[in-house]
Amino acid sequence: MTRTPNERRPVRVPRAWRWLIRLLPREFRARYGAAIAVFHRDRLIDARDSAERPFRVWLRGALDLVALVVIERWRSVAAHRSGRVAPSPAPRMSAEDRMSIILHEAAQAVRSLRRSVAFTAAAIVTLALGIGSTTAIFSVVRSVLLAPLPFPDAGRVVEPDSRKIGTDEAWSVTYADFMDWRDQHVFSSVAVYRPQDMDLTGPGEPIRVSAAAVSPQFFAALGVRQELGRELRASDYAADAGYPVVISDRLWRSQFGARPDIIGHAVEINAIKQTVVGVLPRDARWPIDVDLWMPLRIASELGPDLQRRDNFVFEAIARLAPGATLESTRAAMATLAARVAAEHPDIRRGVTTVPVPISQAILGSSTPRTLWLLLGAVSLLLLIGCVNVANLLLARAAARQRELAVRVALGASRWRLVRQSLVESGALGLAGGLLGVAVAIWMVKGLVAIAPPDVPRIEAASLDRWTLGFAVAISAGVSILFGLAPAVHAVRQRSHVVMGESGARTSAGRGSARTRRILVTAELALSVILLVGAGLAVRSIEHLRRVDPGFDRQHVLTASIALPAIKYDTPGKVVGFLYQLRERLASAAGIEAAGIASASPLGGGGFYMGREMVAEGRDPVPANEVSINWNVATPGYFAALGLPLVAGRDFRLTDDTGAPPVMIVNQTFAKRMFGTENSIGRRAMSSRDEKVEREIVGVVRDVKYYGAADSSRSLVWVPYAQHNAWHQGIVTVRARGGARDALDVVRRELHAMDPNIALANVSTMDEVMSRSMAGDSLIAILLGTFASIALLLAATGVFGVLSYAVAQRTREIGIRLALGARPNDVRRLVVRETAPMVCAGVAIGLAAAFALARLARSMWYEVGPNDPVTFAGVAIALGVVAVIAAVVPARRAARVDPVIAIRNE
Repeated sequence: MTRTPNERRPVRVPRAWRWLIRLLPREFRARYGAAIAVFHRDRLIDARDSAERPFRVWLRGALDLVALVVIERWRSVAAHRSGRVAPSPAPRMSAEDRMSIILHEAAQAVRSLRRSVAFTAAAIVTLALGIGSTTAIFSVVRSVLLAPLPFPDAGRVVEPDSRKIGTDEAWSVTYADFMDWRDQHVFSSVAVYRPQDMDLTGPGEPIRVSAAAVSPQFFAALGVRQELGRELRASDYAADAGYPVVISDRLWRSQFGARPDIIGHAVEINAIKQTVVGVLPRDARWPIDVDLWMPLRIASELGPDLQRRDNFVFEAIARLAPGATLESTRAAMATLAARVAAEHPDIRRGVTTVPVPISQAILGSSTPRTLWLLLGAVSLLLLIGCVNVANLLLARAAARQRELAVRVALGASRWRLVRQSLVESGALGLAGGLLGVAVAIWMVKGLVAIAPPDVPRIEAASLDRWTLGFAVAISAGVSILFGLAPAVHAVRQRSHVVMGESGARTSAGRGSARTRRILVTAELALSVILLVGAGLAVRSIEHLRRVDPGFDRQHVLTASIALPAIKYDTPGKVVGFLYQLRERLASAAGIEAAGIASASPLGGGGFYMGREMVAEGRDPVPANEVSINWNVATPGYFAALGLPLVAGRDFRLTDDTGAPPVMIVNQTFAKRMFGTENSIGRRAMSSRDEKVEREIVGVVRDVKYYGAADSSRSLVWVPYAQHNAWHQGIVTVRARGGARDALDVVRRELHAMDPNIALANVSTMDEVMSRSMAGDSLIAILLGTFASIALLLAATGVFGVLSYAVAQRTREIGIRLALGARPNDVRRLVVRETAPMVCAGVAIGLAAAFALARLARSMWYEVGPNDPVTFAGVAIALGVVAVIAAVVPARRAARVDPVIAIRNE
């Protein structure tokens, strides 16, 4: 039987439109009530008779209603102006009345929160943890990434780098390239410098200071002016100009007590009397962390060593020319580099030069990625806290249904209820923000204390006005965010609830419970993301801690020394001092072995120099070259380090300038250079600089060179006595007892030979290993802390939802028990409330975590972004926590007394 259009099932009014009508001001609904009634009637008829989707009919009708209201309003205004209708003046409230209402509602919100001490305390502590953690991480992000550098117009300061085409590996620059940029006016100012460590001699023990020999225009390129005194002038670079020096504000305050007469004061640096001519401002230590600057004096720019296009030993700093952009400067530098490559294809093929913004050069690639990851993780924690507080507010709103219904029945508008809900959430947000600031102050101090020393500018992290503004902003934002759900719940209240209609209570309870379950599901999903990130970080640290560095790091002490060139002015003096110091240490009581090398493994300090080597009989072309790290060492160094020889012999005292040149290589170099052939007795040379064929006399195991997470790389060691002696080295001793026990012995023997040489950077190899993992450990600690808090909040959310569900279904549970249900049946009923939330939250969270973890795959060591152990462990852990959270409500439900439950209804 076919139905006529009027007999079809009526179409319900869309819920969203009904909510919108309820939110309209009462005066508006009173004035246009007739138009709204006609709208409802016409839309019902159109929706029944039209073949279109009902939503489209209602949307078109909504536009008609807006037009109708506008026309009615225009007619009312026109009639009023013509005098046909007497105006009905709308009462206007004064500013004092509005302020009085606001203060009254704020006082009412505070009184309401004071009546629920447990709820208020839980909400404020939850918000304080989220806001405080987020503010602390933002403070570090701002200090390191966002705060402007202490240079005028820092965006135009760049660091020129050499680079192989097609790679991101940055090198130092050659002096010949610097002269090209200077003479061709590529930059407005450009300078080169050479960092070095020097010993400052005073009334007490000599101390090691970081220094830099800089060329003219260095301070002009940075745009830094002295706080005291003057900068280095062109006349200071003359050979007979004395020894002027500029010091940092930090050195001025720490070593000279900020004495006002420091300008003109003579200090002894590397056994040379030098005169302080200037002090830089407090923050001006960039682009490297240096405390002392002196002129870089070049005897002749035509010297063969400075003219070499493969002598990449200088650092550079420059300021873009007026009107030039980074792209135009990059093109000009590439053109000059291409010309050099064409003129010197044997050493410069495939090498270009690029300008790198100074901020990028200082931060590197890993620091920004790590900090943004931490800020994202702590933002998830804040969002989880907001969801938890929203759940608490929903539970509180459900308990206040009768109060809200009475207020509606007495004439309170829905906007008034929404406003009151938002005022309460604002009060919670303000209190949580104030406590969060205190948490942030404590966290920032802790982060600065435990952060790795290579994170630039982190020591300046503090709660400045920008960070406090951020805290205020997120406090206001989260107040609105977690206050939305209770506000919507307040709008949907019906006044007949006050009459005790259980059906209405049940309907409202179901709506609130459904919203709370959705929020808990979202909370669980966000917690899974944090737990997966923390799990990957912890797994990465576990792999790093099990890494074999290639040597026995137990009982090994290292310390750096630098010999003043003015006193040890010949290679013979340098080698004689180092070899004699090594002999004295090796024969000292408590020392098992001793040696000195130019660099220490695991990034333990020293001079790390890259070179290219080619085997004997092969053409010195890039295809035959092997990139290596070049090291200089004394006899006994490998025994002191605990680095075993797998073939050949150690260096001998007879390996000097009168003996054939020799070297010791690691297994990676031997394999890359000679494959499976025996490398002992084979020869190779540094093809671009030294060009001396050296015989391989020993092969040692591979070591982690730059850090615990370093990959295998080719390493070469040559004897100090056969090298153009470097004036610095890392003293390495193996103690018979504890490594630190050998420090007094090393200091005694060094001072016996020269009391003006400082012993700096003293560390055990265990400490060096820990320091190389410091950044990864910090990430693991922070993510683990955030994940633990998130897990606790998620468990609290599950517990709250189930407790509320048990309270709402007390009568139903009592009836079930009265009809013969067993307590275990009731427990299973409560547990079944948990399963959908947990399963949905875990599934959504794992999917999101899998996608996000792939973006950070480079941050984990030997752990894939889809590590099954981590993902399975997170799912199991969250499931166990959810079950534990469900135990208490389930036991409470099983103990319900049927008689009391039914009688209360």
